[in-house]
Amino acid sequence: MDAPTATDKPSSKAHRFGGRWTADKLKVLREYVGFYTKALSAQPFKLVYIDAFAGTGRCQIKIGEHGEQIIDGSAKIALDCSPAFDAYHFVERKKSHAQELAKLIAVHPNGKKATLIQEAARDCLPAVLAAHNWKSTRGVLFLDPYGLQCDWPMIEQIAATKALDVFFLVSLSGLFRQAAIDERSIDEGKAAKLTSFLGTDAWRKELYAHDHIDLFDGPVATRETGYRAILNFTTKRLQSVFAEVSDPCLLRQSTGAPLFALYFAVSNPSGPARALAGRVSNEILRKLR
Repeated sequence: MDAPTATDKPSSKAHRFGGRWTADKLKVLREYVGFYTKALSAQPFKLVYIDAFAGTGRCQIKIGEHGEQIIDGSAKIALDCSPAFDAYHFVERKKSHAQELAKLIAVHPNGKKATLIQEAARDCLPAVLAAHNWKSTRGVLFLDPYGLQCDWPMIEQIAATKALDVFFLVSLSGLFRQAAIDERSIDEGKAAKLTSFLGTDAWRKELYAHDHIDLFDGPVATRETGYRAILNFTTKRLQSVFAEVSDPCLLRQSTGAPLFALYFAVSNPSGPARALAGRVSNEILRKLR
């Protein structure tokens, strides 16, 4: 189905969020799942798609200052994929979004292959992953939280399957909100959130340096302005658990600092799997760079 134009009447049923960057990340997902199921269709694997923050299946985004456009969300893109996946797992915590997604699943030709779980991803994802034999199963996982809802144990569990290709949208703006320029402005709650998301408190040593002396407070630790140091540290953390991690695509609303970094990570350590997934993802992702 073609997406309605920006002049179409807004729909109360569409999940309202994002802008042009939302369309960009979903275009990448559409291209990759289409490649993925075709490439593995002749292989003896069960193919699964997992969406940990699934939304409603439709989203309404801003185009320019005043326009809006309704486009397919990640859940509908995955259901529409041909050849289809053998199983779909959609996770959506918000009740109203889950209800809308349930309506889509009920009428979609591939809906009988889908399960919908109305829980927080961190609470149910371990059970979803444990339900599959990853020696005979391969899949794609779309990890698209609003902020820093993913904790490090979740990332480790995904990587441990050694079978999932993962698109992970990291909120750089969320990291900025926790990691103040001046380390003294990071309270216990913000520090705990950074450590939970990154899986280590080494961010303090990596990002902050005692670069000047305050007359009253002594050494003052600050991080460099901008996003590069945080982005590089996040990339290194993902590389520590995944077999292959792409250079991230930076997504902006229009101009200015990037809001998100879109990563593609391969958990399968085999050479052919890493080479094939990496080559194709780079061909897709480079369009956004």
